[in-house]
Amino acid sequence: VTVKVNHGERVMAEERGRFGRRGGGGAAETFVVDVSPEDTVKALKERVSAAVSKSALSADDIQLSFGPSEKLIGKRFFGDPLVDEEATLVKQYTFLEWLDQFPHWHLTARLQSSTPPPPGVAIAKAAASAEKEDPERAVEAMYASGELVRPEDLPAPWGDKGLDVYKRDPLVRSIGDNPLPPSYRQASQPSNMQSAAKAGAGWEPSDVDHVPNVLDLS
Repeated sequence: VTVKVNHGERVMAEERGRFGRRGGGGAAETFVVDVSPEDTVKALKERVSAAVSKSALSADDIQLSFGPSEKLIGKRFFGDPLVDEEATLVKQYTFLEWLDQFPHWHLTARLQSSTPPPPGVAIAKAAASAEKEDPERAVEAMYASGELVRPEDLPAPWGDKGLDVYKRDPLVRSIGDNPLPPSYRQASQPSNMQSAAKAGAGWEPSDVDHVPNVLDLS
């Protein structure tokens, strides 16, 4: 598959700082890597890493996406605890089928998104800045008062308290809670050509494991 590297401003700044690279005007580079449906996402990222940076940039530092909506492949941010890239296979996604139909399309690689701040921290800092106060001191004061929970007392990706806090009632779950692609059974053939006599919507539903959204703590 063709992989186009998106050198955005953040990417170039961090690469220069971490790997001593100079220059960089944001121009995209294009590479070709081998991929099989049976490959894990981690293996795909390792090949991209080797092609892009000769191992200077690890697979964990890379975020892959596909399509105009930039559907993410694998982890959504650094340290994402809900996506196991060593257990998720390329064939669970649909981008290979699309690339067969449109060979000029490509995957996009960029520097992995940073781990989101702990719950409440971004809002607290914004409020402090609006009041012309020191954001770091404001957050520390809220930790001390108990208004905010310290990172070490939170679940991953900030602490080690497990993932139970993210679980929501099944009645309010949605497919958007699941960062992994749905798995369609063999009989699933969505089509408007299904027999009118067939009961139901005309196709078998997908098997979707509902995984809680790590960014939704409400």
